[in-house]
Amino acid sequence: MDSKLKGLVTCVSYDPIWVSEFERVKSYLFGILKDKVIAIEHIGSTSVRGCSAKPILDIDLVVEDQADFDSVKTLLESVGYAHRGNQGIEGREVFKRLFDDDFMVYHLYCCQKNSLELLRHLSLKTYLGDHPNVRDEYGLLKMRLAEEFPEQILDYMDGKDAFVKHMLFDLKKQGYLQKVYHKKLSH
Repeated sequence: MDSKLKGLVTCVSYDPIWVSEFERVKSYLFGILKDKVIAIEHIGSTSVRGCSAKPILDIDLVVEDQADFDSVKTLLESVGYAHRGNQGIEGREVFKRLFDDDFMVYHLYCCQKNSLELLRHLSLKTYLGDHPNVRDEYGLLKMRLAEEFPEQILDYMDGKDAFVKHMLFDLKKQGYLQKVYHKKLSH
């Protein structure tokens, strides 16, 4: 857990500042990674307008292939990030900040273009944006779970697992699951 959160599970109503905070972190990361990434994506609930969320940005660095990932890993480690492996999720590599800064809390991941995990992240973002009733139901669930499990992140995550699996099933059924990555970096 990020030291700025002090171990608490907190869920809050959507805050438009999340967009500008993402842009600040993106600009910083782009300054380090430049031509090593093809995109830096804001994913997760904070990226969905109107969705309640833990006030933590989720960010995917998108790379073309393994060689680019190796370069990204080396660059990030040189400025104070630690690579934490995939933590049990194929197609997503986790990085943790080992330094303090003035950014809001964020989780940093790196995915190869067209990895299933990246495509799921982006598809879920689009799906929630297009289905405000599902977005709101999901937000309410997360608010309730954060109240119920204010210091138990694993229980919070377990509590939303079935809902997330249902959304993933529904978005596949409705044709929302992207098959290829099609965005390029713009800075």
